[in-house]
Amino acid sequence: MKPNQSRRGFLAVVIAGACLLPSVSNAATIMVGTGPDTSYFVLESPNIGIRSYEIHYTYNSGNPQDSSFLLNQVLAADPLVTASILNFGTPSEPNYFVNSFTFNSVTETNVSGSPYIPYWAHWVFGGAAGYPSATPVTASTWVSGSGISSPYRLIAPGSSDALYFSNGLVAPSIAPIPEPSAAIAALLGSFVFLVRRRRA
Repeated sequence: MKPNQSRRGFLAVVIAGACLLPSVSNAATIMVGTGPDTSYFVLESPNIGIRSYEIHYTYNSGNPQDSSFLLNQVLAADPLVTASILNFGTPSEPNYFVNSFTFNSVTETNVSGSPYIPYWAHWVFGGAAGYPSATPVTASTWVSGSGISSPYRLIAPGSSDALYFSNGLVAPSIAPIPEPSAAIAALLGSFVFLVRRRRA
């Protein structure tokens, strides 16, 4: 029995979607924390590959959290990752930067001499970031960050942060996690088209 036209079309969409999935996500997302709000944190390096975290918490606009808050949630929840964090500020007004991460017993550390690369470059999406104080990030993709602590970085529900061990000139290789990829959009569009066609 030959499949009818709509079944063939649906099968084609499913096969296309399966082929596109590897480009949508390179790694599973690790769930961390509890609470009604969500932000995302990505680690990327030659040793780690891509490690993505979905962090649940309660957002407090009166006492906003920063990237170091997200990183502390990750380090507390993931025993496979440890970090060395430097404070270029003071104890009362910290200015945190990551110096190194260790994963699978391999440590990747910022190069301390000229030309100072590779290093753990900070990238942001959503929330607020900047120097000397954070301003809303309205770009639709990754923007270079200015440190992981307030007042240089403030997170918000749906925001993403990434630390990428690189030369700092190239953004992380995956899109910010809340951002829908073109592949997902195309797949959803095809599905909606088929559903409408079947109802007609």
